[in-house]
Amino acid sequence: MGSGRTETVEDAAQCGTRSLRKRKNRINGRSEDEVSKTMHEVLRMAKTCKKVLVFSGSGLSATSGMSTFTTPGGLYDRARKRFRLSDGKKLFHYSFFHKHRMDCMAFLADIYHEALHARPSKGHEALAQLWAMGKLQRHYTMNIDGLCEAVGMDTWQPMPMDTPADAADGDDGIDMEYPRGAAASTVEMHGNIRQLVCAECQCWAYMDTSKSRQIRRKQVVKCGICGKGEGLRPRVMLYDDDEGDSITPEDVWDIMKDDVAAADMILWVGISFEQSASTTYFRKVRSFLNEQNRTDKVFQAILNPSEEAHWNVVSSCSNLDELKVFQVRTTGDEFLPSLVDTYNSDDATQHSPP
Repeated sequence: MGSGRTETVEDAAQCGTRSLRKRKNRINGRSEDEVSKTMHEVLRMAKTCKKVLVFSGSGLSATSGMSTFTTPGGLYDRARKRFRLSDGKKLFHYSFFHKHRMDCMAFLADIYHEALHARPSKGHEALAQLWAMGKLQRHYTMNIDGLCEAVGMDTWQPMPMDTPADAADGDDGIDMEYPRGAAASTVEMHGNIRQLVCAECQCWAYMDTSKSRQIRRKQVVKCGICGKGEGLRPRVMLYDDDEGDSITPEDVWDIMKDDVAAADMILWVGISFEQSASTTYFRKVRSFLNEQNRTDKVFQAILNPSEEAHWNVVSSCSNLDELKVFQVRTTGDEFLPSLVDTYNSDDATQHSPP
């Protein structure tokens, strides 16, 4: 902290543009120490919050054994080397998928096998506890590993359109599921690698080792319900995905707007903000807060060990005079369990005898 005095939400650091040459030293004329907040300070402020809204990225699953996208040796790097691409990110564009469908699906099947061996992190477990305590408004994740379900958190998924409710089993022996539409704890913004989906009828099936082996052999997995199109594909959102309606709930922005209105603390956990999708979500949340006249009533915190995450999101926005956001250089594994402890200790204090 800059002055050492106790600060409230209204005292949060205002973030503005800064030059590339000075970005690690100054933010809108203020020092890095002045815009950074310790975990202890944010936990203290969280005591007054009734509902927490969480957005998470690959950093949440880093200790689970899942590869991140942008780090050396990560998914983009592996895709670049495997397919001799100038940028490995191209594999995750729908244009590449459209031209090289089976190659792209085989790569995604490899990610599925990585997810099979992954284990939920302390951060995942803490999110499940926050939901059980009634403190978590909802969790929006850009991760595709399905680890939230592994700790018992149900997920909000797109509903099928114009399909009979009693068609549960396909005639080829593949058990199909109709995505759940009830309000759930987690919205998987970019899908789930543990599932396959039909872009024609929007029904899905669980991925398993047999299906993934078939995909790795570049064989089509037919839809067990409609049998149309080019077969099932991993339920993973690609850039500019023409089949995105089968990946993410189409009413997701309405859901998110309501969640922002209900929350009084918003956490951005393990997100580098190097990808356009994450900055889009940040700007969307900011627009909702502006519409609701709540920018000074809701505090946000970017939780990431690297200071680059804060810079990336700040540099992606304009007209930042009213934006107030904390930078906390920590991990979800460290912060989220501490948040659970904070609420537990606060409840114990409130219910202790006088």
